Amino acid sequence: MKIWPWKRTWIAPKAKEKAKSLHFNDVRSIAVLKHAALGDMVLTRPFLLTLRKYFPNAEITLSVAENYQAGIPHELIDRLHVTYINRKIGGLFARIKNYRELGKHDLLFDISAVSRTFWITYLNKAQLKIGFQHRKLHRFIYDIAVTRTGFKFEAENFLDQLLVLGLDYDWPLKFDMNIGTSTMTQPYIVYFPTASDSYKSWLPEHFAALIKQMVEEQPAYQHILLGGVADWEDQVCQKILQQTGQHENLQYVRGSDETPVLINSANAVVSNDTGIRNLAIATDTPTVGIFISTLPFNYRPRFGQHKIVYAIEGGQPEVVAVKSALKEILEKK
Repeated sequence: MKIWPWKRTWIAPKAKEKAKSLHFNDVRSIAVLKHAALGDMVLTRPFLLTLRKYFPNAEITLSVAENYQAGIPHELIDRLHVTYINRKIGGLFARIKNYRELGKHDLLFDISAVSRTFWITYLNKAQLKIGFQHRKLHRFIYDIAVTRTGFKFEAENFLDQLLVLGLDYDWPLKFDMNIGTSTMTQPYIVYFPTASDSYKSWLPEHFAALIKQMVEEQPAYQHILLGGVADWEDQVCQKILQQTGQHENLQYVRGSDETPVLINSANAVVSNDTGIRNLAIATDTPTVGIFISTLPFNYRPRFGQHKIVYAIEGGQPEVVAVKSALKEILEKK
């Protein structure tokens, strides 16, 4: 293999020699480390699909954290390595043993760059280790480390680790998610008002105002308020419903195993910075992403119909801005 570095790519002294000793047809084992929740897990799919394209004979092992197993692309991997996160389980030696259960591989890609994956990579005897630059730690962990930016779509950041080996990927990005279609005959819009943290969430009263206006102005659509699985998320949705009032074309649906199907068939999804929006992106469902304080560009794909709405001075975006982005998407349908 040849290393195709950018001027800011960090390469260990022996990395070129290690890469040269690896041949595409001879690679039999690849490890990918991704310890993250649903949103980022979904974004690993183009990465794994590209690996399958270039290394059809390799066994792919995906390492995940035990508390983050939603959205695992089981059909794209051969083996799953689940990492302990509870420090009370067996102590230090048990964790080290668990880390080493990943096994030795020809190639190892750390697309997480968190403390656990640093240790897993450091303890692993993979022939070639590739990761992201992180302060100066990467010099002690990886053979190759690429830069990472928050100003482009996160899935493309992951794929940079493949570009450094000359592995090009399909564009627009392919996710190949085999999700069924909804039985609903009327076109519909999904509104998902919660997020993993409160600082990522648009105010419930803003969601209520948006939904109330859209219900009245877009009667041809069914408007679905989608709740999360937690009780507090249900409480947020109940608060929104109280403010919107009853409407014939407005319904509340609690999150379940059927959520991916619901998202897949929607005409548009309005959501905070959450995994639900990434799921919509992966199924080619148009989205309006609402960002409060996190950097929006990291989750803005440059393909498909996806809008990001944020207040340029920070804080809560105006209802009119989100409504305008949503109507622009619907007009293109």
